[in-house]
Amino acid sequence: MNAINKTQVKVNDQAQVLDATSKVTVALFGGTAALIGLWAVACFAGALMTAGPLGLIKGFFSAVTGF
Repeated sequence: MNAINKTQVKVNDQAQVLDATSKVTVALFGGTAALIGLWAVACFAGALMTAGPLGLIKGFFSAVTGF
């Protein structure tokens, strides 16, 4: 009977560690995605301020068509 209780405690502890690890991993990936999104918005805003909206559209079509 004692061996069964020890096994249950061991399995429960492992489950708790996996749960905590997965929460940390999700938080890290979420934070990384947020930073990448903020960087993209900053780059887009900088391009708009430098070339203006029409210059940005013209540059996009130049890049896509090659002309």
